[in-house]
Amino acid sequence: EICGVALETTAQVTLKLEVIKNKTAEWPRMENPAYLMVAGSARPLMDALRIAHVELIKWLVADYGFEKWEALQVLSQVGRMRVGNVVDPNYTIVAKFPKKYLPY
Repeated sequence: EICGVALETTAQVTLKLEVIKNKTAEWPRMENPAYLMVAGSARPLMDALRIAHVELIKWLVADYGFEKWEALQVLSQVGRMRVGNVVDPNYTIVAKFPKKYLPY
């Protein structure tokens, strides 16, 4: 929505949600076959970027055995990001980590 309008359509979708008891996440986490992803929303844009990446690093540390600085280094080399929203009061960034680099 760079110019303030979007191309919108209807669709039928199927979502698979999983509730993990006794576990919390500050920001939305998503995954698909290729990526772990975290969305962060804030203003200015750099705050959204920071939130998404810090939360993704926390996830890599908590669930995949990375050390904090190791996760930061690997994410800075192989990570991806998408700008998802720039017209709301907040900007949204989705930070993505390729699953092929997970240590399992």
